[in-house]
Amino acid sequence: MDQMNHAPDEELLSLTYEQALAALEAVVAKLESGDVTLDESMQLFRKGTLLSRICADRLAAIERQITQLLEKEDGSVEEKPFAND
Repeated sequence: MDQMNHAPDEELLSLTYEQALAALEAVVAKLESGDVTLDESMQLFRKGTLLSRICADRLAAIERQITQLLEKEDGSVEEKPFAND
């Protein structure tokens, strides 16, 4: 059974940020609708958790690539890695 569940996870891992976010929004909407069984709810919750992690990982990767340009007192510009302050 793990092999059947593993393939969809690999598909999810290949999604772009935008695709993962759209899929997460669809999962949330379906869960909020209340039109799913308990088993389906658990599967959707698991999928939503994975999609949420994918989105967070994609954002973190982009954040590591962003740099800030800071102007020094002498007028020159310094490039500094972006940091969450």
